[in-house]
Amino acid sequence: MIFREEICFRTRLKPIPGLPLPVRRFTSANPFYTVRAGHRHRTERPAIPSAENRRFVLRSRPVRLAGPENFELQRGPVPEIGDGQALVRIEMAALSAWQGMRTKDFKNFIRPFDIGELISCDTFGRVVESRCEALPAGAAAVGRQGWQDYAAVRPEDVSVASDAYTAEEWLTALSSPGQTPYLAFSQKVRPMPGETLVVTSAAGAVGSYAVQLGKLAGARVVGIAGGPEKAAFVRGRLGADAAVDYRAGSFRDDLAAACPDGVNLYFDTVGGPVADAVSERLALGADILLVGRVAANNSAEPERDMANLRHVWSQEATIHSFNRYAYKDLYPLVIGRLGALLRAGRLAMHNQVVDGMERTPAALHDVLSGNHVGKMLVRYSDSGASPI
Repeated sequence: MIFREEICFRTRLKPIPGLPLPVRRFTSANPFYTVRAGHRHRTERPAIPSAENRRFVLRSRPVRLAGPENFELQRGPVPEIGDGQALVRIEMAALSAWQGMRTKDFKNFIRPFDIGELISCDTFGRVVESRCEALPAGAAAVGRQGWQDYAAVRPEDVSVASDAYTAEEWLTALSSPGQTPYLAFSQKVRPMPGETLVVTSAAGAVGSYAVQLGKLAGARVVGIAGGPEKAAFVRGRLGADAAVDYRAGSFRDDLAAACPDGVNLYFDTVGGPVADAVSERLALGADILLVGRVAANNSAEPERDMANLRHVWSQEATIHSFNRYAYKDLYPLVIGRLGALLRAGRLAMHNQVVDGMERTPAALHDVLSGNHVGKMLVRYSDSGASPI
């Protein structure tokens, strides 16, 4: 089992034995650690492989899905750093649906990008120049430095990352894709052994981890994905008990067959017509985890997010809204737990990696269109530390 009583569960409190206590100290053995004092910072600028800094900013707002035409590639000098700063070379960027959401001007959990603003995203990079003892040259840094080759940062902008994990692991299992379902299940509603958990976008970045964590918790997991290939991936690679293709004409019948006793827990990142179909299968007293609203965000009218609440009411279901950013104090603990599951082979990454910084806008469009499996990552520099 995966969850511990040390995390403050808010519902279904049951300790699960059999796991070692999580490491709480910030040491070099922990995924995040405090850099020892005494590192000497660089005073002379080292050789930078490229004297150019490419960056993408928002050019225009899309009607539906953001694409290359909505972004502008700018070229300029590598940023100069001052005292207390470090220069980070971005090695890899992680793409998420929320980046497409922020290209539109509507109210959500985070403000929209301004026209001309650098596109933000989770990144993994290396410090190549430093005037800050807390960020020594050569240190790995994870943060949200955006679609650019280089970023001038302060210690509060990034976390120094242990080399015990790869860039892909830091940006997927140990970041939002893995943290989101772990925190949602531990802080809101836990999957229970024998009960039916339904996961939407089950072949996606977050959904793929929700399926795996649900199985580890003992639930019977049904994944919903778009297309027969993705449904096969959810069953064969992720280990779901059943997978349903929401694009199939028989979707509602297939969902009913996959959930003969109803849905006890619904992990919803999509909303829209898929959520309406799942609501018809809710068991009495079911729980619904609202984790995302992709269907509405990708529509031409993102503020219209209609859902059929009749079945929610009739089945006395409970809706739990979840936002990962409300649990930042638990990130180090959760990273430690997810890292242990990775190293034990109980959790697997499923990523799609694209080479080339200038392919980032097209890769985001693929994410928003559902033309990918798992997490979409873009490699910004090669093994020789040169931008690509």
